[in-house]
Amino acid sequence: MFNKLRKDSYVIGILLGVLVPAICFGLLYGILMLLVHFKPDMLVNNPNLMRTILPKFVLIGIIPSVLLLRYYLLKLKYDKTGRGILIATFVIAIVFAILHFTL
Repeated sequence: MFNKLRKDSYVIGILLGVLVPAICFGLLYGILMLLVHFKPDMLVNNPNLMRTILPKFVLIGIIPSVLLLRYYLLKLKYDKTGRGILIATFVIAIVFAILHFTL
């Protein structure tokens, strides 16, 4: 499976650029849900917790994507895959900015 990720392709870059932040966001969201499950008064004391913390999770989810971008560009010298990761990262950041500043 990991050999398929060692190709210089825009499609692989875009897939990695979307999946890595999604997995990171899912892990952070799962940890938050566990905390809320074991300490439910956390939401009672701060009803806007979800609205304030979820956009931050989206931005934190981009960090592994940037590290992956660096790996593909500097170590493997796969320019097309790196560009695909960069495109996906920019799209996620633009969608975040649009949603965050319009809501």
